[in-house]
Amino acid sequence: MAPRIYVGRFDPRFPGVSIRATGDSDVHSFRHHDRSRSAPVEVFTGLGDDAVISDVSRQTVLDHELRHFRDSLLFPFGAATTRSRIHASYNGFLAAMTLVRMRGDADVLPVPLQTWLRMPAPERDAFLSDEAAFAGNQLRPPPLPVIPGDDDLSDLAGAEIRAESDEELLIGSCRTALADYRMLEDLWRSPHEDGEQLVSPAVDIWETAGLLCQLAAIARYAGEPVMQRFVDWVVRRGPHPYRRGMQVLAVCLEQLAWPATLRNQLALATWAQMGRYETERSASSPGRRLVALVSAAARGARWSEGSAFADLVHAWDEVAGVDSVAGLHAATVRFGAFCRRTRMTSLLPTELFTSLADAREQMLAAFLDDPDAYVDPFAYLTDDDRYPLPCVGMEHPTGALGSDWSDVTPPTWAPAVSYDAAMSLASIALLSDAVFLPGEKSLQRNGRVAIASALDLRAVRIIR
Repeated sequence: MAPRIYVGRFDPRFPGVSIRATGDSDVHSFRHHDRSRSAPVEVFTGLGDDAVISDVSRQTVLDHELRHFRDSLLFPFGAATTRSRIHASYNGFLAAMTLVRMRGDADVLPVPLQTWLRMPAPERDAFLSDEAAFAGNQLRPPPLPVIPGDDDLSDLAGAEIRAESDEELLIGSCRTALADYRMLEDLWRSPHEDGEQLVSPAVDIWETAGLLCQLAAIARYAGEPVMQRFVDWVVRRGPHPYRRGMQVLAVCLEQLAWPATLRNQLALATWAQMGRYETERSASSPGRRLVALVSAAARGARWSEGSAFADLVHAWDEVAGVDSVAGLHAATVRFGAFCRRTRMTSLLPTELFTSLADAREQMLAAFLDDPDAYVDPFAYLTDDDRYPLPCVGMEHPTGALGSDWSDVTPPTWAPAVSYDAAMSLASIALLSDAVFLPGEKSLQRNGRVAIASALDLRAVRIIR
């Protein structure tokens, strides 16, 4: 049986930290969560792995997710994923709302639209015929355009779609949402050239950075033996991105002839994520950056593990032919410009954009003030109030749209982005994701309920 733990999730659809829960009892329990306490270590010696992992995971889930929130504010990758997530949610919601006005006598919605919109008319007819034969009645989907896989969006400029009719608005919002969701998928996998081997998806290094900070928090909470027990569990049974990321860093450290300390691993993971995603797409992949280091080490290059992180960045940048710190500055400037362009949209509050832009500037300043503190997990935890804090939302499967949210932000925190502002985006993302994302997501309970409630249509999953 898997351990019973609180599962954190970072997804810019909720620009804070979200925790998955099973019901109201989890919400009440989490509100009394005390991250400052220490564990009764002697009790752990008599407990099985599942009980131990459940306890330390619950106690340190916020430390893991806090790192993701801050990395999203610091790295160009975070700027790119946040911007694409806002665009995807906005345009997907706009498409869904336009369908409400154009649905006519429609009674079903084939999902995900990522698949349906790419499907030629004959394939659509065949799918509907098969489904109708199974259901015993005709199925009537709303009118939706066929959008080719090589769709060129150069004629759609800016965040706002200018359209003179619902038909034009539907086509424009569908085309843009498809591109936004595809961009998100490519970013998490890591941009790479056709035919190029993908060494490590971006999500692996992203998750490993959060894990390393969580490990330091476990050591602080329960001691290093329990931390090592958690590491052993991750190696045997942990999520695949954790295991893959740890393996990649272990290989790199072996090539660099460095010991596998938490600091050395986090230093590598941090530099690997500093690529300029918006201007140097494939070269920004964490895996590709790490391959550059390993290749240089194979040629005899050596760096001292005791060097200041700023010096390591300079030396590793020379190897990779990049300027990582300049990339951080440029991404922050571009993200601020994006926020200024889009903050007047009627669907989302201005506060969301101004808060996100301010938080990125604050995060960059805090990092540049002491880079070494950010890549030493123990030093980072000791002084973590110097960095922006998120709001914390807990999502559980109830409510009118199939999902209910509760604000469980610790009362002593002053979130960089307020819970209400974060929920303004999460609320439109719920419907957009239900309509556009692949079937296992679009037909979760909250997705089915959202489609039925907001669109008065029954979701029919496309299985191919």
